[in-house]
Amino acid sequence: MKRILVVDDDRISLTVLTGYLEKQEYVVENADSGEKGLAAFANNRPDLVISEVMMPGMDGFEFCCRLRATREGQLVPFIFLSALGELDDRIERYKE
Repeated sequence: MKRILVVDDDRISLTVLTGYLEKQEYVVENADSGEKGLAAFANNRPDLVISEVMMPGMDGFEFCCRLRATREGQLVPFIFLSALGELDDRIERYKE
């Protein structure tokens, strides 16, 4: 069975997305911060990572960069969730 790691600091979003994915018969692990996401990834490598972009502390971009810096995280598919609506917002945020 495929495993998905969902990282989001918003408890409601985390609950809704987890419930949806579990109904699709995925095994889902949650983390509410980038730091916890890295630990969860190291403990039980998922087949896919879904992460919110805007989180306090380590944001989704930094989380992705740190994950990609590890040998195990280089090729794992990664999907960003974002409330940022404009492409320019997302590009500017990534450049920071």
